[in-house]
Amino acid sequence: MTEFSYSARDAAGTQVSSQLTAADRKEALRIIRSRGLTPIKVSEGSSPSDKGKKGGHSISARIKSRRKSPKTVKVGRRHVLPFLKNFQELYKSGLPIAEALRILHNRIKDPAQHTINKRLLRSVQEGRSFSDALAEFGPVIEPSTINLIGAGEVTGSLHEVLGRLIQYRENQREMRSKVVTSLVYPGIILLVAFGVVLFFLFGLMPRLQSLFDSLGGQLPFITQALIGTADFLLFYGPFLLAGFGVILVGTWQWYKTSRGRLLLDRFFLRLPLVGNMIIFAETTRITQTLGLLLENGVTTVESFKLTERTIGNAAVALAFKDVRQKVLEGVAVSKALESMALMPDIMIDLISVGENTGNLVPSFYEVSKIFQKKLALGLSALSGVISLGALFFAFLFVALVVFGIVSAVFSVSSSLGQ
Repeated sequence: MTEFSYSARDAAGTQVSSQLTAADRKEALRIIRSRGLTPIKVSEGSSPSDKGKKGGHSISARIKSRRKSPKTVKVGRRHVLPFLKNFQELYKSGLPIAEALRILHNRIKDPAQHTINKRLLRSVQEGRSFSDALAEFGPVIEPSTINLIGAGEVTGSLHEVLGRLIQYRENQREMRSKVVTSLVYPGIILLVAFGVVLFFLFGLMPRLQSLFDSLGGQLPFITQALIGTADFLLFYGPFLLAGFGVILVGTWQWYKTSRGRLLLDRFFLRLPLVGNMIIFAETTRITQTLGLLLENGVTTVESFKLTERTIGNAAVALAFKDVRQKVLEGVAVSKALESMALMPDIMIDLISVGENTGNLVPSFYEVSKIFQKKLALGLSALSGVISLGALFFAFLFVALVVFGIVSAVFSVSSSLGQ
């Protein structure tokens, strides 16, 4: 028999610590649950010889499992939200965490989600808390998510925290989906316009050049310019594409550096329409994250620290770092956010009122909704501008080609008539 020290939570959510004697860890966990407790941490106090035996057995078992284990399934961030939704559906019915994970083990069909569930179940059965088990996934799960779940476990409100967290993640996914959807149509228009240009330059113009050369006569300047452009692109086009590819790869590698990312992100913020879209998206993310963290009991300083990690634009993140420092020094949240110059005065006033009345979380959510609407309208406007620009360019080029062809026909006809 082995001595075990454990920490657990009773039905009222109070954390208790004690010791027990059991044959192994599984037996210890069973005894703890039979007492109506939810285990948080279980530590074994075995002799060195026992540990050596256990360690040797663990190593041999690990070697065997590696030999028999199938191909490793890669777990990404996109798999976390569906798994949490499946887990919450069972957990909200009153099942313990380990029991909910055990049931999910046989229900989940997606390989990545099954891998998440398997690792979590093993960690929880070994006595770790749910948040500590999630922390083992490293960069796949954000620190803010782990901290929120940990706070929910300590306060006994894990179900409510999971519900808010899932809603927040779904809002984020919906926002990204809107951005992608808004850019699909102008992207198709640009592709079609580019295809039309290539067809006229490389398909139509060489044939017309052969026809005009056989007929003789002086071609108008516009026709000569179009034919010259087609010849230039046919000969130098591959070199231009190769040079463009080198520049693109070099710029991407430079963007991966901290200085390059900061400079390019600042440049993006200065672009018309695009800069506004970035500001709207980042402000929405900032206010949503702050509201979620503060609502679930995370301290203000820690909330700002975790929110800073979620910001995608390096220039905005740098400005928000100064805001976090001011909050740490005791400056009011509304005054600190005002220094970023991202939000209009009416939004700052809304946050200030919420701060003074003790309702800061609803104020953050209200500002988030306002900027979400601004982002949707801005995306619609940006999509329209790109689409109209592409269509205008395509129609202008086609008109230019038609004018060049008609001018050449009249010029050749006049030469033949003489």
